[in-house]
Amino acid sequence: MDLNTFNLYLFGGTGDLSNRKLIPAMFRQETLGNINNDSEIIGLGSRDISVDDYTAMVQESLLKHFPGFNGNDEAWKRFSKRLSYIKIDINSKEDWKNINNIPTNKAVVYYLATPPNLYKQIATCLKENNLIQDNCRVVVEKPIGTDLESAEDINNSLSAGFNETQIYRIDHYLGKEAVQNLLALRFANTIFEKSWSNSAIDHIQITVAEDLGVEDRGGYYDETGALRDMVQNHLLQILCLIAMEPPVSIQSESVRDEKLKVLKSLAPFTEETIALNSVRAQYLDGISKGEPACAYLDENGVDPKNNTETFVALKLEINNWRWSGVPFYLRTGKRMNSKSSEIVVRYKSVPHNIFSKEAALKPDQLVLRIHPDEGIDLKLNTKQPGVSGYDLEELPLDLNLHDYHELGHQDCYERLLLDVIRGNPSLFVRRDEIEASWKWIDNIINLWKSQDVPMEEYISGGWGPSNADLLLKRDFRSWKNGSSKKSK
Repeated sequence: MDLNTFNLYLFGGTGDLSNRKLIPAMFRQETLGNINNDSEIIGLGSRDISVDDYTAMVQESLLKHFPGFNGNDEAWKRFSKRLSYIKIDINSKEDWKNINNIPTNKAVVYYLATPPNLYKQIATCLKENNLIQDNCRVVVEKPIGTDLESAEDINNSLSAGFNETQIYRIDHYLGKEAVQNLLALRFANTIFEKSWSNSAIDHIQITVAEDLGVEDRGGYYDETGALRDMVQNHLLQILCLIAMEPPVSIQSESVRDEKLKVLKSLAPFTEETIALNSVRAQYLDGISKGEPACAYLDENGVDPKNNTETFVALKLEINNWRWSGVPFYLRTGKRMNSKSSEIVVRYKSVPHNIFSKEAALKPDQLVLRIHPDEGIDLKLNTKQPGVSGYDLEELPLDLNLHDYHELGHQDCYERLLLDVIRGNPSLFVRRDEIEASWKWIDNIINLWKSQDVPMEEYISGGWGPSNADLLLKRDFRSWKNGSSKKSK
């Protein structure tokens, strides 16, 4: 699988994202022999270092982040020859002149692996310095803005130089195999799609739990919070794939059109529902991953006056025929019991139990594991073996993607980067999706402030505050805590 010949310009080329994700993703393609000889990777950063210094930095990064790398194989020899470095202060007009000779005969990718507050300035400078051509693409990371107004501002700056087909707004969750499998599961199997509605489904849960705290990102996170950092992008994108109508085709615009319809159908929270159907909280000290862990307010860079949430739980509804009456429960948080991401589809109980009246039949449950061990778990009621009658038990039909495919060390960024180089925007987010999601999120933030929704607390290493459990208990439901599988 040869890639198109490309030049990859990494703004923030010496930063954390480039070192941990982007460089290892491209090096793996080098080891597979998929990168053409004329392709180049150019790091751009404010450090005044030589190309040799940058190459040594990349080598050190691969030793840390690429399993099995020894720093002296044939793949590295080829890869190191592709590397170059340009020192650039984005505020310096002279430094921008160092980016020149942009090729016209290969794909040119500008990857903005920088803080989001630099997107607007970099996009403007690329345009002013005539560095944008028809063969150019630009990649920006979430979050795109901190509210609708700032998102529109960034999008306007990008659109001033690039057309929409050249802009790739990345949400790395869309690069995960299990998330992509949602479309195949729903639209390639009639067994699910025929029952994928309020006629059969009782409710749906989406959980994205992290076991780490804010680590060294306290200053950034304190200005963002879990609602902006996770719900606005990752969780809402997963929700869209679960709830969308069948697209006309798998092509990018058809899928994006249906996702946008879901975002526009989200029931807005009101003054009457915001405190009842949303929970925000901060982690306290406790034990996390077997080690003592400090409280959020004791983390470096955190200002207690900001009142920033590290946990969010929401009960929401979608106003359309398919999902009327089906609640969706979303939650995400830091410093929780384990790192696990999964979707739980809980079906309705059978209308009449013809078996033992003493034992209530458990409703069928479909679990889509995103992390760890991507896979699908369908729990069904079955007869226990024996001659004593119809004694039933719940057993899982388990599909683990690792059992059938060697997923290796492929990271979601790898798939997404390759799609940018190929010019395939299917797994990227369109402008109107970003702005529709911010409109819905802004309403929550404003209501939290105007209605003085309390900031709850939860112990580090737990599953969140008690009020998040009450969100479901009021409806005689409960969260599914923990992944169905242990990481191997």
